[in-house]
Amino acid sequence: MLLRRTLLAAAVLSVCGLTAGCFAGSQAEGPARLRVALPFPPVQSLSPWGDDGVTLTRLGIAETLVRLDPEGRPQPLLAESWTRKSPTTWSFRIRAGVKFHDGTALTAAAAADALSRAAAASPVPRAIKGVGVTAKAAGDLDLEVSTTAPDPTLPQRLSTANLVVLAPAAYQGERVNPAKAGTGPFVLADLEVANGAALARFDGYWDGVPELAGVDVRFVPDGNTRSATLRAGEVDVATNVPISALANVTTEEVPLPRTVSVLLNTAKPPFADPRLRAAVREAVDPAALAKGVYEGHADAATGVFRNTAPRQVTPTGATAGGQKIALATWSDRPELPGVVTAVAESLRGKGFEVEQVVRKYSQLEPDLLAGNFDAVIFSRSYAQDNGDLAANLNLDFSCSGGFNLVKVCDPALDAAIGQALAIEDVPARQAAAMRAQDALLATNAVVPLVHERTIIGRSAGVSGLSTDPYDRLLITSKTSVS
Repeated sequence: MLLRRTLLAAAVLSVCGLTAGCFAGSQAEGPARLRVALPFPPVQSLSPWGDDGVTLTRLGIAETLVRLDPEGRPQPLLAESWTRKSPTTWSFRIRAGVKFHDGTALTAAAAADALSRAAAASPVPRAIKGVGVTAKAAGDLDLEVSTTAPDPTLPQRLSTANLVVLAPAAYQGERVNPAKAGTGPFVLADLEVANGAALARFDGYWDGVPELAGVDVRFVPDGNTRSATLRAGEVDVATNVPISALANVTTEEVPLPRTVSVLLNTAKPPFADPRLRAAVREAVDPAALAKGVYEGHADAATGVFRNTAPRQVTPTGATAGGQKIALATWSDRPELPGVVTAVAESLRGKGFEVEQVVRKYSQLEPDLLAGNFDAVIFSRSYAQDNGDLAANLNLDFSCSGGFNLVKVCDPALDAAIGQALAIEDVPARQAAAMRAQDALLATNAVVPLVHERTIIGRSAGVSGLSTDPYDRLLITSKTSVS
């Protein structure tokens, strides 16, 4: 262990020497380096196929074939165009002239190899789980991607950060190694250190030479500590700044497709009773939570999805009559314990006896998946994998849904979700999903509370940060610091 730490320290010094001031904040003449504090250290050696994938895209290291616009529509990235050849096969035209960081060219064969390896990974990335993706080159820049069954949302699926395209050399070892293997504006050095990484500018970037000389990254799990490093001038950017630590911090706020809701376990009493579910809906006040717990840095929810028209609901006047319930949430997201306290107080006003359970998510998850709680305050992105609202409803709230924590199984809801899933046109599909959401909200199995925002703290000299609503991008070729 001592030898390994010594070797890692030597690697840090070597990389820092190459990249001009790793974590030190010193700036040489010419383009500046950006110092960034992120909350989540790599947990899988920066493999793209798990939670680390989004770190690769947020830091500008690696890119996907497709990106999503704010409305969830697929847009060109490494693929400049695509067509549907048959119900199960799509043809993608790879952008010409793109180089990987190791100097090799991006080709259809390289893209096919990357997708094929992701499809064979264990576990398979969520966006393509059960889809049966296969990929092959049909020419130097022509890529064919097929699915087992017809899938009109395949381009959206390929936008997930888990499906970044890396150079063939990245897949040669025992694990995926993204060092010097991406196509983004910044090169990841071959370095594995739990608390930081150094990135160098990629002068051969296909979309123009980046403004920054490089990026120095610290992984700082504690939100208050991240904010303190920003206020002290030790970093230029700190992401996921907690609301409690916003004093004297310049911020940018980006509305997210992420909703905090009360999920009610409909499989057992008391919330098998629809009247008691209605009592929960009537007890909570989303506007008060957004203003109080979130101090105005969140938006009151009228539905699971943003921009949902307010529902006209006739109050039932239902009360709980002393019914005991366990209301749980996790502490990893700093505002959720405050939400559970506020909601518990509101439910007591409706006659519930509430036991509050707050744990780290890793400790909460087994009981959560087992259905051991009556209600859960849950923060969930409805566009995490592919931006498809219909797929989100199907996963979370259909009878066959693989993440149906509320245990709802409603024929009318399943029929509405099925109608949305059958539509291929993206805007029409999203509109049908919004209608299916009405059927979901009518069950009161889920009670939306607030839509979250990501809060990015920055120094005054930083510009050009991405305001990607899917939280997949942060540092781009246009980002600069003075």
